[in-house]
Amino acid sequence: MAGAVLACTGASAQEGGPPKWSVGGIGLYSTSPFALEDDEFNAFPYIAYRGDRFFIEGTELGFHLLKPAEDADAGFSLDVIGSARMLPGSSRNKVTADLGLRASLSGSFGTLSATGLHDATDTSSGMELKAGYSYTFTSDKLFVTPSVGVSWQNEDLTNYLWGTTAEQQAKMIEKDRDVILPVFQPNTKALNFEAGVTAVYQLSDSVNMIAFSNATYLDKDIRISPAIDKRYMLTFGLGVAYNF
Repeated sequence: MAGAVLACTGASAQEGGPPKWSVGGIGLYSTSPFALEDDEFNAFPYIAYRGDRFFIEGTELGFHLLKPAEDADAGFSLDVIGSARMLPGSSRNKVTADLGLRASLSGSFGTLSATGLHDATDTSSGMELKAGYSYTFTSDKLFVTPSVGVSWQNEDLTNYLWGTTAEQQAKMIEKDRDVILPVFQPNTKALNFEAGVTAVYQLSDSVNMIAFSNATYLDKDIRISPAIDKRYMLTFGLGVAYNF
């Protein structure tokens, strides 16, 4: 999600060359697929940096191994990336990090991307493969980017993201959480589908307003969990970024 926000923010300043830094804040409202868990609202600082090779995109950082030529009609890029991964829902708070590669092909047709990620913290040994497509519509100061995608998660990652271990349940009981999730492991691979839209409006030459939404449709093998009572997750965000 952070990558989509940065891409659209950067696009809004391309005529004079995108600024190197963006800082601001984003409010995030998200639903949980887990039964009895409440929807959440959180506010986060937002920071992005666009260097010649190195870049930061919110919770993601990376290095351009290959960059497209500036005057090319279509360009191929290859990036090494590292990103934070947070567990869905609010009952199993945990943050880990992934490392991987992302290949993108961009042109007048939009942007096609393929990403491979692997757990870098040895927490889950999980792996994820993702493919996506996005297209940016521009109108004066408004930039709107709808996107669609699919993600494949191996069994280790599926168990980590959507399952609950006995140890996790014990911690919920110990901390007297309002929701105690049942112990369950999907023990299967998963294929999830996503769709979203990001909008950036230029309030001035250096200030952008950002709005985005994203929906993830969960694999049926995830939804058999007794802890999950929804087919999807929804995320909505609104923020402001200052570019310099």
